Amino acid sequence: RDTDRSRGLGDVYKRQTKDRAERLKQKSRELYKAVHNLYERAVRKQSARREELAQSEKADTLRLYGELLQANQWAIQKGDRQATVQNYYTGEDVTIRLDPRLGPNENAQKYFDKYGKMKRTAEALNELILETKGQIDHLESIQNSLDIALSADDLVQIKDELIEYGFIKKGKGSKKQKVKSKPFHYISSDGFDMYVGKNNYQNDELTFKLATGNDWWFHAKGMPGSHVIVKAENKELPDSTFEEAGKLAGYYSKGKNADKVEIDYLQKKNVKKPNGAAAGFVVYYTNYSLTIHPDISDIRQIE
Repeated sequence: RDTDRSRGLGDVYKRQTKDRAERLKQKSRELYKAVHNLYERAVRKQSARREELAQSEKADTLRLYGELLQANQWAIQKGDRQATVQNYYTGEDVTIRLDPRLGPNENAQKYFDKYGKMKRTAEALNELILETKGQIDHLESIQNSLDIALSADDLVQIKDELIEYGFIKKGKGSKKQKVKSKPFHYISSDGFDMYVGKNNYQNDELTFKLATGNDWWFHAKGMPGSHVIVKAENKELPDSTFEEAGKLAGYYSKGKNADKVEIDYLQKKNVKKPNGAAAGFVVYYTNYSLTIHPDISDIRQIE
């Protein structure tokens, strides 16, 4: 009977575990779909703006036409539909369309007006393109966080981040959940504590709260990924610890499945956060680099 009871309890536990795993998978799938759709929309928007910018880059031609018309007023009459004049920059002839209702100076001013409008459009587009690039980078980093998530608690901060930065709306009546997710904790073969952020909030926490000036910071070069902090404890790190921290940075990045990943690393005191930057985003200007195969199977993790 005790054996039957144990078997029964075991079956219940397995069902509960399976149900929890399925619920996590569903929640993760829903979030990933929402982030993917937002990402695709931002990419399409960026493409359209770049095409529009390419058109606005013809503005200098409009300015040139205005200058050439002003310089050749004597050869143009009201009623002309076009004028062929020499481009004094290249020595080649240029044919310029005219509004026959306007005189040469008025036609020139019309081209200058179009030039000014197109230049203003280009300036606005450059700002929008920069803003959208920030959104794309941010969404890519959140996609990476979803790839790393292992539990429902890990998804809480990701959803909070999506809400905070206006990517999704907060559900009516939904309460802010207590954050239980913590960064990954590993121990190097030389006994140094290594921490890995699971999302952008944890990346900020590790880099700007847990780490002190002489601790070491690692990140996959030029791609979304976790911040990895090695607590140096005012000691010099052995080469093996640098390599293991690099492996962690590569594994918890978009380059996880690559054969080789380039890793940037430097002391935390040289990592800065620009004013107004989104969670997890930093800048640095001097760093070391190493190239690793992102295999962490031999690195000990602390639960």
